[in-house]
Amino acid sequence: MRSNLTLYIPEYSTIRAIECSPPSWMVQLALEEKELDYEVVRLSFPDGEHKSPEMLARNPRGTVPVLTDGPISVYETFAILDYIEHTYPEPALMPTNRSLRGLALTRLHESSHLKTAGMALFSYIMNTRGLDLDPDEVDRRAAPFHDELFFWEYYYGVGKYAAGTQVSYADLSVFTYLATAVHLGLPLDERYPNLARFYERMKKRIAVVTTWPPWKPTPYRYLSETC
Repeated sequence: MRSNLTLYIPEYSTIRAIECSPPSWMVQLALEEKELDYEVVRLSFPDGEHKSPEMLARNPRGTVPVLTDGPISVYETFAILDYIEHTYPEPALMPTNRSLRGLALTRLHESSHLKTAGMALFSYIMNTRGLDLDPDEVDRRAAPFHDELFFWEYYYGVGKYAAGTQVSYADLSVFTYLATAVHLGLPLDERYPNLARFYERMKKRIAVVTTWPPWKPTPYRYLSETC
């Protein structure tokens, strides 16, 4: 579908260690799943491009992602997803069934807990040089993330996706944080078999293949032995 959409995201290679922005990737996945035409503008965090006067005019908080649609500027990740679904409803990424829609909305907003725990862990790894990393601190920060993963391990044992048999925004949200953790060395197979199946299922989607971050084939080992 033709549009005037521009997505502003970090240049992933400028983000140390995690080499990704899960919220930005989430929005890009939504645009790809919707099969929308859009332009990507990649910003250098070290150079402060996300806080340039032009970007602050689009988002005074200086955060990304930011989506513009012609003169309209939308920021805050879930607000962007809501805007996309309302403005470009087909193909739908939210169930039309009332019960499933309620579940999908609940799971989407529930994924904010996964984000909070994940980013507390990721930010420590991202902002701490290798020799300065304290394994005990990694374990301490990883514990709440694992607590959240246990919820999702259960949810993905109940159903193929977070809300039924079709992908929704909730799945895009969970996947971006899960994939980033796998990139950092989190093993899934033994501890989280349902999440492992979900992860492999999502990796095969065209939207994911198209937008996959520039990660090296072998994961890091930051999380390979956490709690």
